[in-house]
Amino acid sequence: MSWIVVGVDCATQEARTGLAYGHVDDQGQLELRRVTLGTAGESAAATVAGWIAGSSRHVVALSAPLGWPLALGSALIGHRAGDALEIEPDQLFRRDTDRFMHAELGKLPPDVGADRIARTARAALDLLQRIRAAARDPLPLGWEPGRSSGVIEVHPAATLLSRGISASGYKVETAAARRARSAILGRLMPELHTAIRTELLTEDDDLLDALVCAVAAADFARGDALPPSDRVRAEREGWIWFRGRGQQKLF
Repeated sequence: MSWIVVGVDCATQEARTGLAYGHVDDQGQLELRRVTLGTAGESAAATVAGWIAGSSRHVVALSAPLGWPLALGSALIGHRAGDALEIEPDQLFRRDTDRFMHAELGKLPPDVGADRIARTARAALDLLQRIRAAARDPLPLGWEPGRSSGVIEVHPAATLLSRGISASGYKVETAAARRARSAILGRLMPELHTAIRTELLTEDDDLLDALVCAVAAADFARGDALPPSDRVRAEREGWIWFRGRGQQKLF
């Protein structure tokens, strides 16, 4: 059975929120049908809600943390200004999924408590609530790759690294960054079908990241994403979904 997949490159400003819409067919082939920014014609929430409307099998992949480390919340509940925090920094500011990503791919995502990341996470959670309202659907988080519809947390760098693609140097507006985006797109194109102009994706890193998020959503839809060993903890902290390095093909 086919799936609708949506990639959301989250940002604190809707004008920088990249959106990608695609379809995974019965053979696992991904077709990318549209990319846009959050303010193009309607709100990001309305756009995503429209894309998944009427679909019983869909994955919406957001590129921002959807939870915080358990230890951080526990440590701060009774903390008073000036008191010591006995917990090690890595336990306070990193989640199980961050450590798992580092072990699997050799890269740590930014700490959830960092200023820019924390604000983006807050904006992502707000966007998710607005999508739920617009879709009139509870849109729970998905926990069973290949089986459960819903929302997942992804990290574009993890999706690229899982394919052996460099995830550095493409997020700025320079000629070198455009060449890096073109190289990334060149590596991904054999794995998907699209009529979208490649220039659109190489010129805008938000749109390219939205495409990568859609690829991650397709990995989850096919059942290729790696699950947490401790689901109870992951349901509190969040989980970054990406496929294993050993998977050489997208379908």
